[in-house]
Amino acid sequence: MTEETGRKVLLPVDLSDNAMRAVQWYFKYGKLPNDDVILFHSVDTSTIIPGTDFTWAEPLPVEAVETNLKNKEKEAKELKIKCENVLKEAAVKGEYVDAIANHAGEAIVEYCTKHKVDYIIMGNRGMGAIRRTFMGSVSDYVLHHARIPITIIPPPLQ
Repeated sequence: MTEETGRKVLLPVDLSDNAMRAVQWYFKYGKLPNDDVILFHSVDTSTIIPGTDFTWAEPLPVEAVETNLKNKEKEAKELKIKCENVLKEAAVKGEYVDAIANHAGEAIVEYCTKHKVDYIIMGNRGMGAIRRTFMGSVSDYVLHHARIPITIIPPPLQ
C-alpha cells in the first residue's frame, strides 16, 4: 500500500441487512480517498443441498439441488447488480467478485491472502455463543484466520 494506490479494502457481501450495514458503515466512516474496494460474495456450496435430514447414503435429491442452484444464481445476479450500483453511486474505484467455496470464511481469507488485501470490513449476524459454537460464524472464522486488520460491524441493538 502506498499513498498513491491506497488500501485494498474487502467488504464481504450477501443480500443480508447486516452485510449491507457494513458496506454503508465503510462509506460513511471508513473510506479513504484512494481506496480500492472489493465487494466479495462467496456462494457456500454446503447450502446447495437442501434439507437437514439428507444423508450421503441416500440418492442425491437432483431436482431440489437444481432448484436451489437456480435460486443461488438468481440471488448472485441480483447481488452483483446491487453492488455495482453501490460502487457507481459512491464513485469509488472497485469491483464485485464472486467465489464458490465450501465455507465463506475460508474463501474470504484465501482471497485476501492471494490478492494482498489490506483491510476487511464485514457485518455479523449476532448469533449467541451456543449457536456460534455449533454452527460457526463467518465473521468469527475471518477474525481468527486473517492476518490483516478487520472491523466487524455488529447488528443493531434490538
